[in-house]
Amino acid sequence: MKKIIALLAALSISVSLSGQNDKILFAGIDASMDCFLSADSKVYTSFGLGTFGRLGRPDQWVNLVGGVRYIYGTRLSGFQVPVLLNVNLLKGKQFSGYLGCGYEFDFAGTYYGATKYQAGLAGRHADFRVFYKPYQGDLGAEFTFYF
Repeated sequence: MKKIIALLAALSISVSLSGQNDKILFAGIDASMDCFLSADSKVYTSFGLGTFGRLGRPDQWVNLVGGVRYIYGTRLSGFQVPVLLNVNLLKGKQFSGYLGCGYEFDFAGTYYGATKYQAGLAGRHADFRVFYKPYQGDLGAEFTFYF
């Protein structure tokens, strides 16, 4: 299973980088912050950095997003491979507002992964979103800059 996830991640990055000329596939750099809410009322934070690819433009109804991220923190550290589907519900000239969901696979074996729900604003080069993973009690925010 880990080999399949690694292969999908490598293909996602290479396809994203090769499609920069037609402007349907975009590659970007992603930064994230996760806040894990524990039963003892403590908040454990983790920070992540990675590469993402987006299939589709903000003016289209649906975008597929995937990538690889390394996350480091007190509760969770390791590689993650998120695969998400966003639906652009509010479309403007510069930005679109979307709701999305998907799954975030664990690459390092720290945990098996989690369903992820998100809402955000996406433009041609920028994507800001907030997310929630109910299985882990995880609230967070991410920013991706697409080239």
